[in-house]
Amino acid sequence: MSQVTTLERVNTHNSESFALKPINSVGNDPGQHTAASSAVQPISETGTTIERRGETDTAPPASTPEEADPEFPVMPKWQLQLTFVSLAVVGFLANLDTSIVATAMPTIASEFDSLNQQSWIALSYLLTNTVFQPMWGRATDLIGSRTILFVCVFTFELGSLLCALSKNFIWLCCARAIAGLGAGGITIVIMVILTQMVSIRERGNYIGIFAARIVIAMILGPLLGGLFVSFDWRWCFWINLVISVPALAILVAFIKKLPNRTKPDIAWRDIDYGGLVILGVCVTAICLAFNWGGIVYEWNSAVIIALLVVGFALVLVFVIYEIKVPKLPLIPMKMFRFRNVTTTTVNNFFTAAAMLGVFIYLPSYYQLVRHDKQVISGLEVLPYIMPLLLTSTLSGLIVARTGYVQGVLWVGGIGNLLGTGLLILLNGRYPRAVEYVLLVLTGLGSGFLMQSTILSAQSQVPRDILATVTTMSLWSRSMGGVISIAMQGSIITNLFKRSLLETPAALPYINQLLAASNVESLPPEVQVIAAQSYGSAFQMMMVATTVFCTPGFIASLATKKEKLS
Repeated sequence: MSQVTTLERVNTHNSESFALKPINSVGNDPGQHTAASSAVQPISETGTTIERRGETDTAPPASTPEEADPEFPVMPKWQLQLTFVSLAVVGFLANLDTSIVATAMPTIASEFDSLNQQSWIALSYLLTNTVFQPMWGRATDLIGSRTILFVCVFTFELGSLLCALSKNFIWLCCARAIAGLGAGGITIVIMVILTQMVSIRERGNYIGIFAARIVIAMILGPLLGGLFVSFDWRWCFWINLVISVPALAILVAFIKKLPNRTKPDIAWRDIDYGGLVILGVCVTAICLAFNWGGIVYEWNSAVIIALLVVGFALVLVFVIYEIKVPKLPLIPMKMFRFRNVTTTTVNNFFTAAAMLGVFIYLPSYYQLVRHDKQVISGLEVLPYIMPLLLTSTLSGLIVARTGYVQGVLWVGGIGNLLGTGLLILLNGRYPRAVEYVLLVLTGLGSGFLMQSTILSAQSQVPRDILATVTTMSLWSRSMGGVISIAMQGSIITNLFKRSLLETPAALPYINQLLAASNVESLPPEVQVIAAQSYGSAFQMMMVATTVFCTPGFIASLATKKEKLS
């Protein structure tokens, strides 16, 4: 008989929790089923029992916490694990798309004669991905996470198909926007499904699988991107349709086991469409300003100033609107009364810059400064990615074993900021071994933040806002990524291009250098100029990135210690 798991209440010495237990198991410890201790238990803001460092607080009970929900799906353990792997594969597609396209962008933009606007291949995807994530979180309340998952996968695959068939640059960017819309939903929904399938204490183990898919995508993306552009860049998008088939087949087979909870008191008219519009205009204006500044328009031009003023003014408008107007706000401001939700939001927003900056711009560094080929430059991201995978998995195991996430966040915050700061030394003057050690240190720190921030946010809130908090945690990382990519791209492109324009010998090759295409075929003196120019630009970008990451480090130190059960 196959072992079947279900959620079972477990009373231990100090706290009451829920855990996955075999229904037909033999010899369970009867002591685990005795009455709860009569000792007074600390109460969190949500009314749940929380272990803290020698302090006892009480508060009126709020909504039923997630640990009190007996509706975790009952399925054999192998089905549970296979389902999670399939969800991870679906999420892997969204991450793989980003990493493949990051490598192929110069080649794709060159074919459409749009090198100066190549960043829009990524930004059009990231904008819709980010802006619509809160909407997908709300949509799961309306029609269920299972249904939304398949809608998002279909949208992503449709966008990928249109990208593969694109005939011009505008078509491509529009298709990328459609793909980003679906990918943003996938990112949110698979995490919501995870929260509905296992208890928060067990979640660390499964989030490790989800974190691994991000790292694997970061490893394979540059390699596949370099391979595909050598014969047909359109395979960067065809691959999404190929890989999705087995994952979807498994999910369809177990479709009835996937949670599909809805909130019957919510209707489509309750969706915060006004907030969605304000947020979309706000993010687009800020990204346009950073993307165009110094390249299309001067920084002191009326266009750039207007975009920045409108963008940042709308941030304030959005917050006031969300508090005052909608019945069901896109981002409920009340959830920020939980300290860990606030610190997680800040942490994710600012630390995203370090992760994305290293991943996106490091291959170009090795092509232009170290004169490596495109495929080799993709491999040189591994000293950063492999330690990130290690500590991301390790952090999940630590949280599952100890029940505490605060220490993991502290280590991650310190390691991420220190490693990012050390990458300022990358300028081509130090031995490669030294550069690889610096990348290893940065990856170790970043990995501790991959999943621990999400668990920290979930540790304090009741189930009725769990999906919203999970969405907010992921959305803040995506939003930070969009803003930081625009900022980093503006810094490195402006400084690199300005330096090349000041050097007559590099002028005939400026487009090839900006595209980082076949740099090894250029005259030796031009390669030297490119190495010096890009090395200096990369350093300044990392200085700005380190400053940008600092508030995230401070937020990690402010995290409240909570016992996960």
